Amino acid sequence: MRTTLQPGLTNRLTKYLRVTQQLIEEGRDAVSSKELGDFTGINPVQVRRDLNAIGFSGTRGVGYQAYDLVEAVRGILGLRQTYNIALVGAGNLGSAIASSTILPKRGFVIHDVFDNDPQKIGRTVGNVVVKHIDELKKSVAEADEVIGIIATPASAAQQVADLMVEANIRVILNYTDVLLHVPPGVTVHRIDPTAQLMHTLYYLTQAETEEAAPAT
Repeated sequence: MRTTLQPGLTNRLTKYLRVTQQLIEEGRDAVSSKELGDFTGINPVQVRRDLNAIGFSGTRGVGYQAYDLVEAVRGILGLRQTYNIALVGAGNLGSAIASSTILPKRGFVIHDVFDNDPQKIGRTVGNVVVKHIDELKKSVAEADEVIGIIATPASAAQQVADLMVEANIRVILNYTDVLLHVPPGVTVHRIDPTAQLMHTLYYLTQAETEEAAPAT
């Protein structure tokens, strides 16, 4: 049974994983807590505490073995396998997601793309041919470990979510600003660029205020 993690720790581990994978792609074999802190904006002391909490330790003067760290974090987060994605919405956002070269490297495969626009159905986005939304339930039944992504106009989001629930999808990423209503047992993660931007601007404003403050 996988260890139950607090949401804050899960979020930080995900950031460490992303940074370490990027460093590996750049040819790095090891990474320090300071580097992880610098790239994620998390205090290095907190980085060490988090990694100690999952039973992973580094070597003084060397840091953490990058490949081992990736495997450890992926294991804790339950990411050892490949996850298929059912993406609904083949517009600009959906096409960008389907064309991502990063997702496959992280174990996420765009299995199907769906839309209800006749002009989009049949064309290829990424490496996937767009299907009619009516085919969602059948296609999902043929795949394993499916995650749903909603990249449609807001007006269609709830209807798409309902279809995903009917197709037995239990994890949904919602790129719209609609608060979706789903039954117990279904998890929705809302991807809100506006909230992230406001969060970033808050810290930028704080930093500018501190720089402008007179020395005491």
